[in-house]
Amino acid sequence: MTRGSGFSVLFCAMSQEANSGRRYAGQPVEDRQRERRARFLESGLTVFARDGYANSSVGAICKDAGLSSRQFYEEFTGRESLLLELFALIDRESRTAVLASLEQSTEETALQRIDSAIRAYVQSIGTDMRRARVVLVEVVGAGTKVEKMRGESRRAWSSVLARAAEDAALHGEIPTGDYDLRMLAIIGAVNYVVDEWSGVESRQPLDEVIRVLSRIIVGAIRA
Repeated sequence: MTRGSGFSVLFCAMSQEANSGRRYAGQPVEDRQRERRARFLESGLTVFARDGYANSSVGAICKDAGLSSRQFYEEFTGRESLLLELFALIDRESRTAVLASLEQSTEETALQRIDSAIRAYVQSIGTDMRRARVVLVEVVGAGTKVEKMRGESRRAWSSVLARAAEDAALHGEIPTGDYDLRMLAIIGAVNYVVDEWSGVESRQPLDEVIRVLSRIIVGAIRA
């Protein structure tokens, strides 16, 4: 994924929402503010992934964005608030992609639906190393607020996967049972593999990653 493409949709949405009544240098003020915020998000993604959240600085983020620290603090209270927004954005986009995949594959077998969901998740998070690095690694231990958001994310993902498993059980494709702990185990396994896969230059084919993860998931839910 090329630099900037991760937030291209965000840029478009921001521009469309701008109030054309207030303008600065020929551009709506609100539009400029939204584009500036998106630039900070993009640079935060780059700097957190490159330097690590613990070793990052507001100065480095501003330098990458080509903006001032004054402008940064007009948008965020600090690095943590920027990290929280990045995490929420990436997590929401990936979950939306997986839910759309599950909704579009209702007539397929459980294994086919799992394959489709994994593909949607990996393509959303893993094809841009920065996104995977930030949402799977740099958020760990980054602070109380971040840990709270991580917990909420795990519960949301567990709920999504449990519903999919229950649906497959209703169709007799897998045994019925309590899937909560198994879903948490699956989340950990998937994220570890995606993190490793996204961070290497010589990647295995995506289809191979999906095949391995599908076997892990099917084994866990059938246990």
